[in-house]
Amino acid sequence: MAQQFEQAVTVHLLTNITQDDDTEQFDFDLPGRLVIVNDNIYLRYVEDDNGQSTPVTFKLNGQDDVVLTRSGENGLKFHFLTGKAVTTQYRTPYGIMAVEVATTDLSVRLSDDLSAGRIAIDYQLLAGEQLIGDYQIRLHFTA
Repeated sequence: MAQQFEQAVTVHLLTNITQDDDTEQFDFDLPGRLVIVNDNIYLRYVEDDNGQSTPVTFKLNGQDDVVLTRSGENGLKFHFLTGKAVTTQYRTPYGIMAVEVATTDLSVRLSDDLSAGRIAIDYQLLAGEQLIGDYQIRLHFTA
């Protein structure tokens, strides 16, 4: 791979959140950038939630290792590792909360020329032993 590469992409993001038997679905189509720096692959875009812009980055470390970073008021850095739970901090308007991200399923598929890709992540979010919710991320991008 090249030392540095960048291209515009269109991101389609579908997120399902299930908490206490209630499921919410979010569906976005957003402009983004696929960036490669020193063999590290980053997918970046900005979510707009009621006028609040939130920069989002997915760092793709292989088929079973993805880091999701969201900047802004509700900042987070979730490390998804297939079949593993990772403890992290989630910044909320009410303070910082320690949470555990338990990845139940993870799949990353990229085309050879990086013109398209799919990321599928299923995970549970826990605070201590308490289940906060079950989450599904389905992200597709195309150049």
